[in-house]
This record gives sequence, C-alpha cells and structure tokens, in this order.
Amino acid sequence: MRVVDLPVSATEDRVVGALDIEKAIAEGVKRFEPGILAAANRGILYVDEVNLLDDHLVDLLLDSAAMGVNTVEREGVSFTHPANFILVGTMNPEEGELRPQLLDRFGLCVEISGIRDRELAERIVKAQTALPGISISDALLRKITDLAIELEIDGHRGDITLMKAAKALAAFKGRKEASAEDIKAVAKMVFLHRMKSLPFENARTINMERVNQILEDQ
Repeated sequence: MRVVDLPVSATEDRVVGALDIEKAIAEGVKRFEPGILAAANRGILYVDEVNLLDDHLVDLLLDSAAMGVNTVEREGVSFTHPANFILVGTMNPEEGELRPQLLDRFGLCVEISGIRDRELAERIVKAQTALPGISISDALLRKITDLAIELEIDGHRGDITLMKAAKALAAFKGRKEASAEDIKAVAKMVFLHRMKSLPFENARTINMERVNQILEDQ
C-alpha cells in the first residue's frame, strides 16, 4: 500500500490535479494531469501538521473522503477519478485544533512514538493476518451503540470504528473474539476526539466508570 504525502503548503491544483499546460501549448491538446488525490487512491494519504492545512484544502479532503471520488473541471475539461484512501495525520494539539468535520474522518486519535521492537512488529503482522477471522457478539455491538448514544457522538463512524478497533486489539492479543475489555481499552481513542466540547472547556474527558457500567449491564 502506497503512502503519499500531502504537504501543508500544497496548492489546490497540486492536490486535485490540473490541466497539462505544456502539452496544451506544444500540441494543442487538453490533457488532465492527476494530483495527490489520484496518487493516494487505494493507499494512505499522510498529512504532517494536519491542523495547519488551509481551509480550502480541508474542504477538498472532506469532499473526496465523503464521495470516494475526485471531480475536477479546468478550462472546459472535466475529469473524475476514484479517491479512496486512508487518511493519516500528525499534529501538535498546542498549535491549534481541527475542524470537527475533518476530525471525525480519523478513526483513531492516539499519542504516537516510533516502533523499534522487531518482535512487536512481527506480532502486528501476525494480527493483521488473523483479523478477518475475528468475531464480535451482537450483544457487544449493542453496547457499542449504547456508548455512542451516552457520549452524544454524531453519526455512525465512531460506532463502526470502535467495533473494528476492538476486533483489531483482540487479534493483536491472539484471541478469536473481541471482548468488553477490548472495547474499554480503545473507547477513548475512538470517541474522545469526537465528543462535543463546551466553550472555554480545556479538554474533553470520558467518564470511564460510566463506560464500564454500560458494558457490564446485562
């Protein structure tokens, strides 16, 4: 899977694509030159300092992520191509926050550090292989929905991501079925950045006691 960088300073034409001016001048032919979104199709689109992206680039990402395609019209030329990508971004929260719409496009929000442990890397690869066979009960799926309602999470991306993250953790731990403990372990990563914050509120928090109560209720 390819990893394509989206620089913070990228122009709109560089991201969505543009008319090939050189070919138009030299040969009189209108030809579309694909941009970063085309290169990232079926791959990973990585944005460093994602919170510093210009608003118009954020809008482009939101449109492409929602539709799965990128449509560009330039100088009478209309071009559409698939734009299905996994969005990965890094940021320093002290430098500003993301728009809620874009924040919701990230499945997980975690603090990261480099992996230098070869054994850990091999364990991750093994978990990736096992992941398609991991199951989760209908009862736990209902608990996930209850959690999203309790925390007033908009939409269904959070629910789906929590289910997938719990199954991934189960695979990483070498089990065949996701458990309530897996859900507890990843709930903060999935829901914290999706929660509504009040004006002048310093940080979002999750009441883990309430999370535990919901998961333990019969």
